[in-house]
Amino acid sequence: MSSRLLVPAMILGGVVISSLGASTMYFLEERDPSVKTVSRDFIIGAIMMLMILQLLPESSEYMIGIVMSLAPLSIFSSTSSGQTGGGDSEMEVKVGVPNF
Repeated sequence: MSSRLLVPAMILGGVVISSLGASTMYFLEERDPSVKTVSRDFIIGAIMMLMILQLLPESSEYMIGIVMSLAPLSIFSSTSSGQTGGGDSEMEVKVGVPNF
């Protein structure tokens, strides 16, 4: 599982579940949703998405990648225009006999 998708996936799950709960309360029960219920639903959605990511890593990464590509602005991208090249170095793979 990719750690860079963990936080956006949890946010996405929390937003989906809390918006479903708030809209259900508003339209079916005809009450305004309270901050307590919306925050509770957000936490439940984030934890559910975390469990789904642990159980189905490849499928959920693919789904989250599609949803993130649909975002109008690249709000989930980790690169910013002010970063220098030295901060993000790629990992080097060494093959052969180890040097002790």
